[in-house]
Amino acid sequence: MKKILIVDDASDTRTTLKALLKKQDVEILEAADGVEGWDIIVKDHPDLILLDLHMPQKDGFSILEDLEEEWMGIPVVIVSGDTDEETISTCNFFGAKAYLKKPIVLEDFKEVIKVIEEETKEKGDL
Repeated sequence: MKKILIVDDASDTRTTLKALLKKQDVEILEAADGVEGWDIIVKDHPDLILLDLHMPQKDGFSILEDLEEEWMGIPVVIVSGDTDEETISTCNFFGAKAYLKKPIVLEDFKEVIKVIEEETKEKGDL
């Protein structure tokens, strides 16, 4: 992966995710809300999106729907405090590759990144 976009209205979550990605050889892009996130997605076409669900203006559900509608093919990992099973099912339905619950567990985060990297390599995207 070359570019990872973090879309979350909580600056502490963005800071945590950046710290977890520090040892990866990637460019990290950030957005503080869904509108800014969508603009970056369209402009920079990141290789992975770490996406919060509940944000003002444009939420993560809308971004997932827009990604599917535009056939962008960008893997998305949901990072949310929402643990409702229906919410998780909805995210899976709209193509999320994984769902990480806040607070983020380091081992779970590393495993998800590893799996997505392997999938990306198999597709020849790197």
